[in-house]
Amino acid sequence: MDIKKAISIVVPTYNEEGNVSALITRISSVLIGKNIEFEVIIVDDNSTDLTQSLVEQLSRDYPVNLVVKSREIKKGKAESLMIGFKKAKYDLIAMIDADLQYSPETIPSMVDKIVDGADIVVANRIDARESGVRKLSTRVFRFIFAKTLHSLYCDVQSGLKVFKKEIIERIKINPTNWTFDLEFLVLGKDAGYIIETVPMEFAERLSGVSNINVIRDAYIIASNALKLKFKGHQVIHLHPDRIVEEGQGFHYKGTKYVFHSQLHHSESALVTLTGAQKIVLLSILLLIVLGLVFSWHATIVIAIAGLTTLYFCDLFFNLYLIYRSFAKSPEIKISEDEVSMYPDSFWPKYTIFCPLYKEWEVLPQFVSAMSQLEYPQDKLQIMLLLEENDPETVQKAQEFNLPSNFDIVVVPHSKPKTKPKACNYGLLKATGEYIVIYDAEDIPDKLQLKKAVLAFNQSAVNVKCVQAKLNYYNPHQNILTRLFTAEYSLWFDLVLTGLQSINALIPLGGTSNHFKTRDLRLMNGWDGFNVTEDCDLGIRLVQRGFVTALLDSTTLEEANSDYMNWLHQRSRWIKGYMVSYFVHMRNPKIFFTKANFRHFIALQFNVGGKILSLFINPLMWAITIGYFAARTTFGPIVESFFPPVVFYMAVVCLVCGNFLYTFYYMIGCAKREHYEIIKYIYLVPIYWLWMSVAAWYALYKLIVAPHHWAKTKHGLHLQNKKSVEQSQNNIGRNLIEDNIVRSGVQA
Repeated sequence: MDIKKAISIVVPTYNEEGNVSALITRISSVLIGKNIEFEVIIVDDNSTDLTQSLVEQLSRDYPVNLVVKSREIKKGKAESLMIGFKKAKYDLIAMIDADLQYSPETIPSMVDKIVDGADIVVANRIDARESGVRKLSTRVFRFIFAKTLHSLYCDVQSGLKVFKKEIIERIKINPTNWTFDLEFLVLGKDAGYIIETVPMEFAERLSGVSNINVIRDAYIIASNALKLKFKGHQVIHLHPDRIVEEGQGFHYKGTKYVFHSQLHHSESALVTLTGAQKIVLLSILLLIVLGLVFSWHATIVIAIAGLTTLYFCDLFFNLYLIYRSFAKSPEIKISEDEVSMYPDSFWPKYTIFCPLYKEWEVLPQFVSAMSQLEYPQDKLQIMLLLEENDPETVQKAQEFNLPSNFDIVVVPHSKPKTKPKACNYGLLKATGEYIVIYDAEDIPDKLQLKKAVLAFNQSAVNVKCVQAKLNYYNPHQNILTRLFTAEYSLWFDLVLTGLQSINALIPLGGTSNHFKTRDLRLMNGWDGFNVTEDCDLGIRLVQRGFVTALLDSTTLEEANSDYMNWLHQRSRWIKGYMVSYFVHMRNPKIFFTKANFRHFIALQFNVGGKILSLFINPLMWAITIGYFAARTTFGPIVESFFPPVVFYMAVVCLVCGNFLYTFYYMIGCAKREHYEIIKYIYLVPIYWLWMSVAAWYALYKLIVAPHHWAKTKHGLHLQNKKSVEQSQNNIGRNLIEDNIVRSGVQA
């Protein structure tokens, strides 16, 4: 952006009659000589000398405006500066003290720095003619409170600064007389602005007496620096002009995030834990530590009793869900005959999102799958959401002979780098009345879009999402894909249908969730900071009193066949579930006002409880194995941790629980007609152990990289002939052959 050399200079005054004339004369001389347009805004703090009269006289010959503070406004330099900033008419602002210790001749070089790319320029005082005490206090402050605490490498308390006006329009600052400078610079740095310096010789005061009290003011400045450090960082929204150019976003801790959604940051996963949540968790940890110190045995008994009770309740909750999934058929079922009743003119325009990132190899399969959808192709807007920093995929998509209803949308490079951020960008450009997300490897039921439209028409007005079922087209590629398929069959065909039957919270799948576009926009789209955005959106729906309906239509995906690839994928899901739980437990009472108690229970068991169990399972297994393997040695110790009631609950969980959970997998496979997979279900405990490994890795990633999106590699099923033939049996020979030809894979 071009910077015009024009500047508003704000000068706070109080009894400066001996300095103000010389100051304005020097400002005018140097800026006119440098062809810099300017205005001087004198903000007077009700001086008792001739300062105001002199300024009024000077305003006849110079572009000077006098602003006299109301006596109702708090006295002090900081308040005067804030008033002057609001009066400024130019895009550059300078603040300078009136005592002529700061050289106005430095201003042109500071303006040049901003023209060259800086945002804030500070005049660093050198060769200061100060007393030894003041000089020492200044240096100590710079090192400890500016450099060490706030990483500011400039003369923070300098009374001469030049900066862009938009900065003061963005940041929220509540300064006192001696705290403006540090707060302004800290917030400016947090807002992503570049701070540079120029040297300036600090002169003696021309006239008058300084009101500085070194000890008092040093204490005030130092204490404010500490408060500023520990009060937390502000979310600083982009300037309105920047939002128009770049999209919705803000700066946080100096990092710019553009996520293209108006979802408030307090509802997002920008911060994993709030201050209150940290206090609660630390308090629980402290209680455990104190309990172990003062009565370790009783503490362990209480902990085991709590965990056993959780397992016991979860056992019966899941049993109830499985029972309900059979006792009631809650899915919306739309027959082919019902779909065929409506002419092409009936169907509304539909937008399909396909986020693609470094996986152009599966694009031919996606194009083929979308082309086979039985929906009027002229009413489909199929949007390939590509990333600006993925030029290879962009190039391949542009070179591909895409049908006319495909749009290539390049998402501008910005943080967070996530799928929901890309979908939010697509939402801005969507023209369809309905929206659905499909991943690049997805092959949906050919009638799914029509079924979704009819499902919305047949549902209550509070149904804002229709979730199709998911399963896999390569279940027999290896053992991992078999167990992954069994898990999905259980989740989508039994657990979610059970939740649907009791009108409880449904964590959405990452694909094949259908929305009315206007509803999705009213929800402010997805949380761009959450790496399991589907679960988060499902919870957010019920918190607003809305409902998700299940559709009896299946989208086939690619089951992950690589163990390390699966680990990264699963750890991302678990990390997102942890984040979603923490985000939506910031204010649990919402569930009892806008939602209902069933949603709260579902959140505890199917989100929070499931994640907690992944961390606890290995410990419980180790206790069980140790008990039976070395009963004579460890048996009495282990038994002492289990009072009778807890012991019986534990036995029920051990015997009935493990049997039932394993049996549920078998039922899920049978319901999905994956009969040949049932014999592999006995390997599920190994699968559970691998999930616990993923959970610990997810916890590590949550700490070091909460917003990092671990990309899953797709297209692994196309790497060999056997995989392709297995997939053909599940999704149709013609489609796979077409995929092979168009992607260049030799079968």
